[in-house]
Amino acid sequence: MPSDVGDYSIVRRVAVGATSEIYEGRHKASGDPVAIKVLRPEWCLHIEVVARFVNEAQALQGMKHPHLVRALASGLLPQGAPFMILDWLPVDLHQVLTKAGGRLPVEACAQVILQLAGALDALHEHSLIHRDLKPANVLLARWETGAIAVKLADLGLAKNTAAGGPEPSALPVSTAGSALLGTWDYMAPEQWVHSKTAGPMADVYSLGVLWFQMLVGRLPFVAEEGQDLMYQHLWKRPPLELLGDQVPGPTQVLVARMLSKKVTKRPTPREIQELLSATGG
Repeated sequence: MPSDVGDYSIVRRVAVGATSEIYEGRHKASGDPVAIKVLRPEWCLHIEVVARFVNEAQALQGMKHPHLVRALASGLLPQGAPFMILDWLPVDLHQVLTKAGGRLPVEACAQVILQLAGALDALHEHSLIHRDLKPANVLLARWETGAIAVKLADLGLAKNTAAGGPEPSALPVSTAGSALLGTWDYMAPEQWVHSKTAGPMADVYSLGVLWFQMLVGRLPFVAEEGQDLMYQHLWKRPPLELLGDQVPGPTQVLVARMLSKKVTKRPTPREIQELLSATGG
């Protein structure tokens, strides 16, 4: 890894993912911190992985929303590995949940869901489906009592649903029809059955799983084997009784709708925003 990436200097490596590495960086002129995401060398020969990485960078650079992580720049390193420069947001929701013992106050949950629904609404307006909403992909811009700001990150699995359109860039991405796209614990029933053709309402289901998790302190469906987890997401009723009396009735109803097995019964991200704004969560 070089010491410089364009206008940015590398400070240190902070994380290693399945296909990428994340570095803390600084703008050479301003000193502002950034995150530098670089595709690992061993994946640079895999056309589909490279395409997804470049797609993510282009999609993020083309989107402007207060609750979507910003991509400030992207390009290729001298040795050919693609990179992108992102907002420096080192803390994610998974870390917050772990520190809090797995659950958060009802009001904090409502703020997070309201903001993520706004981000999903923006993505869907641009014919993009996220397909991998989970706590590790929700980054914290601010976390104070009464002043919470989160940003949705990682469009690596995003799909462009525009008629005749490619994935989020001109680079083609091919995925085997039987491949499961997403993180199992948060995948909608239709993602388990027809992952490639799942629509935007799959994101709403994932958001419902996340909301349930934040309120209860556990996932709605838990299993050691993927087949058992699939069965639960497809057929088992979510244990809504675990929400308890501390969760307002309107919130319980909305969570239940978001976790519906039937796509047509789930609310849209815009409806979620309207209901949360009207009821206060």
